[in-house]
Amino acid sequence: MDRIAFTTVTFRQLTRREIFEIAAENGITRIEWGGDVHLPPQDTAALGEVTRLQRETGITACSYGSYYRLGADDLDAWRAITQTAEAIGAKTVRIWAGSRPSAETDEDGFSALVEETRRLAKIAAERDLTIAFEFHKGTYNDTGASSAKLVQSIDRSNVKTYWQPMGIPADQGNLQAVLPFLAGVHVFHWGKSGRRFSLKFGRKKWERLIRVIARSGAEVPFILEFVKGDSRRQFARDVKTLRELLGGVYGK
Repeated sequence: MDRIAFTTVTFRQLTRREIFEIAAENGITRIEWGGDVHLPPQDTAALGEVTRLQRETGITACSYGSYYRLGADDLDAWRAITQTAEAIGAKTVRIWAGSRPSAETDEDGFSALVEETRRLAKIAAERDLTIAFEFHKGTYNDTGASSAKLVQSIDRSNVKTYWQPMGIPADQGNLQAVLPFLAGVHVFHWGKSGRRFSLKFGRKKWERLIRVIARSGAEVPFILEFVKGDSRRQFARDVKTLRELLGGVYGK
């Protein structure tokens, strides 16, 4: 499989055509489309442009990065999201696990997350789609343990999780905990304060993390996100670094 993809939120300021140009320039064949700027659900003009450019370029959709948030949206919004995902050929839809950290979520709140996700999973299954939670602070899906508990409690084969580093010592442990449910990895290198750095300065850490994933047998996309300075040149450098790291672990 082509393991490298990138998410369009990396370049929110660019047009959809420019997104395809960046992918082609860097030998990337899969894109995660963001549902905020580049491909909002029910935006027929945006959808038409994306599907046309997919046909022209052969570049496909890795996933659809929706902004559906458990507890804040409704099933009509979800149906529109799944329609968009299916139309671009994405097999995975990203959602957000509520608006509270896991440490601040009581049992009733947790049960509500589980039940709502089961309803979403049923609708997603009708279109052969997998749901994947964003791994993020400020949501229930903010630690390896809480993520594993959530996915296991939902107990649906088409519900999984993304993972991304948070710049904390627990990063590798968090990754280990979600490996059985992993749908994708967002790749970037930030400092603790959120300052962005070139991916090459995170080589050692990312090599360890990639080896953990490879040993698990998980076949997931490594989705580049948020480069230093929102720079196309920096993005190209980061693609090169990631390609070298993946080649060193998986082989050419």
